[in-house]
Parts: sequence; structure tokens; C-alpha cells
Amino acid sequence: MDDSTYARLQDQLQRLLGLDLTAYKQQQMRRRITTFVQREAGGDTSAFLMQLQKDAALLAATRDMLTINVTDFFRDESQWDLLARDILPALTVGRRGLRVWSAGCSRGQEPLSLAIALDRAGVLASSRILATDFDREVLAKAKLGGPYSREEMRGVPPADLATYFHETPAGMTATRRLLGPIRFAEVNLLRDQFERSFDLIVCRNVMIYFENHVKSDLVRRFREALAPEGLLFIGATEALLGSDLAGFQRVGGNFYRRVSEHRQNVA
Repeated sequence: MDDSTYARLQDQLQRLLGLDLTAYKQQQMRRRITTFVQREAGGDTSAFLMQLQKDAALLAATRDMLTINVTDFFRDESQWDLLARDILPALTVGRRGLRVWSAGCSRGQEPLSLAIALDRAGVLASSRILATDFDREVLAKAKLGGPYSREEMRGVPPADLATYFHETPAGMTATRRLLGPIRFAEVNLLRDQFERSFDLIVCRNVMIYFENHVKSDLVRRFREALAPEGLLFIGATEALLGSDLAGFQRVGGNFYRRVSEHRQNVA
């Protein structure tokens, strides 16, 4: 795919999906799109775009491919252990509940994992979890709490599986108790305004796909969306470095606390 063809494809995908592909790392994105067009239309970009405008299923599959919906329950278990052992006990001292945001919730495994962690900590009933994604298709499944296959449930301990899910012919579905505190919404992280005053923002394995300047801007906006002393929880392969650390203090693992820049400089 030559440069002019790829640029035309980017423009059309942005028009159809509202997704700014220039924000993503270009080499990775170009390779992904080229492979997808080859598979769906034999590499014929014009035919692909024509089909895309009249085939809702292909449009949904394209959105899913571009937004990289890969997730698991309790992904990177050691980080969730740290959340349970150190982070949540500190956050919940003298409090009955928390405001939590799962940014890039995909099919729902992450906000449901958060709900389980909050219930274990005894604060789920009074907490509120906002779960957002740009992909409407995955949000539809997330809102229903499944169903999830046995393979998708592999990260859930047997005791939690029995407590928080029930089996249906199609798979495992989250209980109303688990889903009740979660509000699902469509949010484009690169464009939309963020709500504020979150105690914990979870955005894992999302920023690694963005160009550095886009990531830096997103980190700044996450900081502004956190309550004072609130925490940002990022992916195991991600880190805040250099200027991205401004206003944050690493507290262990992949957790970063919002602090005033004055306090950070003093520390």
C-alpha cells in the first residue's frame, strides 16, 4: 500500500468511525490496516472502502481491529495483588466508597475485575465505577456482563467465579450485584471531555499504541481528572517517564499518585 493510498484510507476511516488514526504509532497502525484490507478485500483499498460504507458487520469488525480490544480478568496478576494489598487499603481509610474510572474497558473484564476488588475491600456497595470505551460493539457486551467463555474467565479464581457469576447456555454472566455500581459510556479518549474527581483511573495497555505527544497529553488530562492524591493505574509494559511524571509520584508497581508539582519537587 503506497503512501497516498494509505493517507486516503486513513481519511475515510476517520470520517466513517470518528477515530483519528494519526494519533497512533504509524508503523504499527499501517501494518495492522494493510493486513486487514488484504484479508477482507484482497488488498483492494477501493473495494474495501466501498464495502465498508454498506456493510455494518465489516464496519464493526474494522472498528474492533483499530481499537485493539485485548483484555483479561485480572490481567497481570501481580499488579492486582498490589492493588488489593496496598493501594485500596490506603485509598479507603475512613471512606465508604471510591470513584473509579476504567478507561478503555473493552468487553468488560477490567471494570468487573475492579468491582470484585472493591467488594473484597468492603466498599463496592458505596463505590461508583465508570467504564468507557470507544467501540460500541464491545460496550454492548460489557453492559450485559457477558456472556464470557470459560477461556475468557481463566483469570477469575474459582471462589469468585461462584460468587460473582452465573452460568448460562452461552457462557458465564456477571451478577447484578457486580454490575450494579458500574456505569458504561462511550468515550473517545482523544477527543471527549473527561469527568473529574476520580480516586482511581485505570488505563492499561492503551497508551502504548499512541504517538508520544498524544500519550503525554492524555497523561496530563488523566492527572486533571484525578482527585488530589488520586491514583493512575497503567499497564505492566507502560511507564511514566520524563515530563510525563510531572504532578505524579510512583508509589509502586504501575501505580502513580497525583501530587502537587511543588510537593513532588520537595520530595
